Amino acid sequence: MILFITPFCVVSQGIYQAYFGNLHSHTSNSDGAGEPEDAFNYARYTAGLDFLAVTDHLEQIGNIPYIDPEWSDCRNAADAATVNGTFVGIAGWEWGSPVHGHVNVFNTTDIIDDVVNLWYTTDLPAFYNWVLTHPPAFAQFNHPGEETYFTNWNNFAFVSNALDNIIPLIEFQSIQQANDFYEPALANGWHLSPVWNQDNHSADWGTKNDCRAGIWSTALTRPALFEAIMAGRTFASMDKNAKIWIDLSGTPMGSELPVQLTMPLHVYLSDVNNESWISIQLITQNGVLADIGPHSGTLDTTFIISPVNFNWIFVRALQADSNYLWSAPVFLTGTITHIQFPSSEAAFQLFPNPVRDHFYVTTGEDNSRIEIYNMSGRVLYSKLFQNKLQINTGQLSPGIYMVKITASDKVVIKKVLITG
Repeated sequence: MILFITPFCVVSQGIYQAYFGNLHSHTSNSDGAGEPEDAFNYARYTAGLDFLAVTDHLEQIGNIPYIDPEWSDCRNAADAATVNGTFVGIAGWEWGSPVHGHVNVFNTTDIIDDVVNLWYTTDLPAFYNWVLTHPPAFAQFNHPGEETYFTNWNNFAFVSNALDNIIPLIEFQSIQQANDFYEPALANGWHLSPVWNQDNHSADWGTKNDCRAGIWSTALTRPALFEAIMAGRTFASMDKNAKIWIDLSGTPMGSELPVQLTMPLHVYLSDVNNESWISIQLITQNGVLADIGPHSGTLDTTFIISPVNFNWIFVRALQADSNYLWSAPVFLTGTITHIQFPSSEAAFQLFPNPVRDHFYVTTGEDNSRIEIYNMSGRVLYSKLFQNKLQINTGQLSPGIYMVKITASDKVVIKKVLITG
């Protein structure tokens, strides 16, 4: 339930900067073009990316010095291409199963040695176990549904919290992949954040299309980007310079926080080209909670939601040129019990509204409570009362506030405008 909407500049992304890049690409080390050095240079100087990951196919790369050194060569090229604050090169590799699908692995100095066994069999648990036992490695589910014979990791069957902690990413390469798999994966319990990657097999690293993986990071360094990924601060964009951010009660997207009856949701959308937004949807496991579009230009808005019946929320935005952006979710833990929303609010009165200097609240019941919240969700006033109460508003600045009235096991939320 959305209680009210109003512009409110918070910029809770504060210390984080949005960086754009690509976390899935190939070179001639597997089935692509050029060398890793070529890919990193092209991504930086021609495509203007902030970061690029070269992730050649595991079964086609070796790790034997002087004989089959593709993996070490890629790592060395990534290090050589990295200039902190300017560009970050990342070395990774892509594990593939003809049954389950493909997964990128990052932040490891090793590759799987018995690639023949793992490539040509259906041993998904063995692969999961390898990643789990090689910290600080982490992984990304690649292009779900790309092939009709993929099981998509047993339909994103949830395995364990430990595995959930080291697979923070889900990759899109089409709108259908996003629509068909993002929400079901979240509903199964995975804590995944989205990116859009190009999966380059030609010498077009970053110019294959305008789609980007977005990362909200404290700095453009490899450790900072990896920290942001593990924290879930990523987004998927079909526009190369549009960005999206959400936070709930000041908690960044990708994170967990305990559910409360009412919580402030902050949404930030911007585009360098100042494109308009025709749809801005709040998505939960129950579907579309609300569409707060259309909107022209940058959106920086906070409003109050009541997330009592869902476990996560993210935002999907659509631009006028049909490009989509997906934020990472904010995840909610715990439950709120003993709450009933009465079908009739006749016994719960708040008047007058708008308010000049005072208003009255009546419930018709003993043991009532009133709480007044500001737009950031902070409780400004709380009081127990019997049946009826007068509230003097002289200490409150003019603006919109939320009033929660509780009596017995009934709760009513009302919006009040204080004019001063």
